[in-house]
Amino acid sequence: MANRAEARDLDVVGVGGMVVDRMHRAVSLVGDDGKEFLRPFDNGAFVALHPGGVTLNHLGWAAALGLRCGILGRQGEDEEGRFLRATMDAREIAWDIDVVIGASSAVAEIFVDDAGSRAIYMAPGTTGELTAEQVRDRHGPFIARAERLTTEVSMLPLSACVEALRIANEHGVETWVDLDVPPSVALPSLGTRDELEAILHRARVLKPSKVAVAELLGVAAGTPASELASAARAQFENEAVVVTDGERGCAIDAIGFVGSVPAQRADVTDTTGAGDAFLGGLLAGRAAGLDWLRCGELANAAGAFCAGQLGAFPVDPSGAREAILSRCAPHAGPLRTRLRGLASASG
Repeated sequence: MANRAEARDLDVVGVGGMVVDRMHRAVSLVGDDGKEFLRPFDNGAFVALHPGGVTLNHLGWAAALGLRCGILGRQGEDEEGRFLRATMDAREIAWDIDVVIGASSAVAEIFVDDAGSRAIYMAPGTTGELTAEQVRDRHGPFIARAERLTTEVSMLPLSACVEALRIANEHGVETWVDLDVPPSVALPSLGTRDELEAILHRARVLKPSKVAVAELLGVAAGTPASELASAARAQFENEAVVVTDGERGCAIDAIGFVGSVPAQRADVTDTTGAGDAFLGGLLAGRAAGLDWLRCGELANAAGAFCAGQLGAFPVDPSGAREAILSRCAPHAGPLRTRLRGLASASG
């Protein structure tokens, strides 16, 4: 099943997590055998539903910045799936999704404390059921319509990632991979080491977290992000590696730029999804033709803005876009013009 936007040309198509985030607020996060009271939200409720998932999140931020986005995969014909598909339609994110009767869509229980730290418990549901055969037989034409393909090492079976990347390579689609979790989390639950290696080698742009890439390379967690980016690019022969480094920003090793880009100030409400917003900004910058330094600045601005809201998906796309661009002065004017052009082309 596909929605009405499938026939559009797309800047980026993603395959990966599409999740309903069930958000909870707490004074603090508890350990073993601990108990804590939940705090109500402004409307008095103790649970807030938000769109989420590593892939849907970064597509949401890319769409807010003007890109034409799409996503593929599997969902249940359940309340959570209907909520996610309605969100995609409202944000004009095209989808090519197998809707499965009797299956459960992915959900996550997220607890955020007063300092903005969080604990996440994930149930992959239908996201974790996508197979390489389904990608090949069902979604190849959708991938071929995109300028870029993004996928993740987080919740999706690695065999499905490999197949999506293979199809993208066949059609000359630029491939991006978000290494969201370290190998000790991904293996063996998501797939094999050989599949993980294939994914990393097929990525033209690799965006790992610092923790994930340090474990991947077998080096100390305190290794500078710039060294990790260079080592990963040398090992996996990517065109660019961008390592996110939390409050320190990011490090980039790419053709034309090698260096670090400092983080922007964030009034932290919830750190959930800041890395996803970062990737959305990075995608938007590349689509707008920015060099890697300016892309890093835009990505850091998006991540900082996301950390100031509750939830990982942009609540107010137009407001988010203007706030993010305002953080990129003195380059906001030309960037706004380029992104406006992308948004007009998508209209």
